[in-house]
Amino acid sequence: MAEAPRLRARTRPLAARLLALAVGALALVPLAACRQAAPAAPPPAPPPPALVVATGSELTGVNELLPSIAGELTSDVLSAMFLHLLRERPDYQQHPPTFAPELATSWEPSADGLAITFHLRDDAHWSDGVPVTAADVRFTWQAQTSPEVGWGSSYLKEPIRDVEVVDPHTVRFHFTRPSSTQLLTANDGYILPQHVWGALPFARWGESGDWFRNHLVVDGPFTLSSWQPQQQVTLAANRRYYRPGRPRLQKVVFRVVPDEATRVQELLAGNADLVDGVPADRGAEVERTPGRRLLTVWRRQYSAIVWNTRRPPFDDPQVRRAMTLAIDRQGLIDALWGGRARVADSPVLTTIWAHPADLRPWPFDPAEARRLLAARGYQDRNGDGVLDRAGRPLSFELSTTTNNQLRRDAVVLVQEQLRRAGVRVEPAFRESAVQTARLRGHDFDAAYAAWGIDTGLDLRYGFDSRDPDETNWGRYRNPEVDRLLDAIDAAPDRLAAKPLFARLQHLLHDDQPYTFLWEPPRLIGISARLHATPSPLSTFADLDDWSLDAEPSPGRGR
Repeated sequence: MAEAPRLRARTRPLAARLLALAVGALALVPLAACRQAAPAAPPPAPPPPALVVATGSELTGVNELLPSIAGELTSDVLSAMFLHLLRERPDYQQHPPTFAPELATSWEPSADGLAITFHLRDDAHWSDGVPVTAADVRFTWQAQTSPEVGWGSSYLKEPIRDVEVVDPHTVRFHFTRPSSTQLLTANDGYILPQHVWGALPFARWGESGDWFRNHLVVDGPFTLSSWQPQQQVTLAANRRYYRPGRPRLQKVVFRVVPDEATRVQELLAGNADLVDGVPADRGAEVERTPGRRLLTVWRRQYSAIVWNTRRPPFDDPQVRRAMTLAIDRQGLIDALWGGRARVADSPVLTTIWAHPADLRPWPFDPAEARRLLAARGYQDRNGDGVLDRAGRPLSFELSTTTNNQLRRDAVVLVQEQLRRAGVRVEPAFRESAVQTARLRGHDFDAAYAAWGIDTGLDLRYGFDSRDPDETNWGRYRNPEVDRLLDAIDAAPDRLAAKPLFARLQHLLHDDQPYTFLWEPPRLIGISARLHATPSPLSTFADLDDWSLDAEPSPGRGR
């Protein structure tokens, strides 16, 4: 419509146009003599660059409480769209984790240790303009603990007795008992919008995944701009985000690239600015490519072999220790991680404040392994290379999932290492659901496992014999370990429990219910023009502070 007058002017007769130009020129001569022409308007600024991330994961939804919600991309997207009460700091290597304000500006515990009062900021709004209030916090807790919703992590909220709305910007958490992890417990999970999502009864949440997407409001730095399943997810800056000048990025694009090698190639070719989880054997290639950088962030994770301690021969701690001595864990790291991982020796990572300074991994010592097994009656009596006792060979099944090549490779390498020690290993690869069912049912000999650690260092998941959640897969039982777990929870703060943590880890070191294999790094390939601060808590934890330089001029490289 704005172009219509110009089109009409261009259709005037040629003589009329020439006359108009001549008259205009005569009229401008005196003015041209006394002033210069106005400077041309500057060209419009180019749009800010979009961060492009190549990911192998899929977005599965926008409500973290639904059973179908899973995967790294989903976690990354939700962390960009929703806020917690507090922002956990990645300082758990030096001391128990601390917190910075986020939705809550301040908080104070009660004198009896049974409540924490949070004061919410008054400038936080949902993307539809409605203020974030204490009612949202209470609603979130109700959803998290509702049996009708069935959140898989609802057990995290069991210590909370009630969440009280004191006023629109004050909320009080009431706990069943004093604990040193109350802040972690209160802070688990994103705050959800009561004024929108509260319109759908909890009983219908499990069947209404698309409903939440269609009724999405957010309080974090980004909102969902578009979602093309199996192709691309685009986030746009949330204009109502409470931090002035944030986020710096105006758009983040997650492109789904299922093939690992292709993702790395996208980074190297300049089609992606970030690839999270670069394979160890491609790390050097990223490092030597101009305009690319490789960042190493230590995961909150360890890998291990879980022994079924109620099934012979792994009901014997000496046999389990012999297995550990016969496995060359550094050799596995060299082969699978190019030497970039660290040998593990405990469920508490070696760089975490509660790891004992005097704890060391068991050495690789096949001769000592054979000695321990011989002391338990295992010898190669028929010369077939496999140790046996009472006519039965020392043989077992080592299982893992089919969908992870590194795990499959690890099982095969362990098979070969134990073969040299006279132990026959039969690898088994199963679909994830089948493997999980076998583990929960304790129907296995030994299994590869990878655990993400809780920064509050709750070790009950794998080592409490009273395990209510069936994650003590190996049915490990040590009454002293149970006692220490209770004493740690009863300590006034986590730091005061450090000697208890040390004692517990030494017991696990002696018993070897797990053979701890390695602590893996997270290798993140990025463009040199990206200013990013990936955190051990989450690669995109501080995404609102990231920025991206504009594209270089043509001919200068990306």
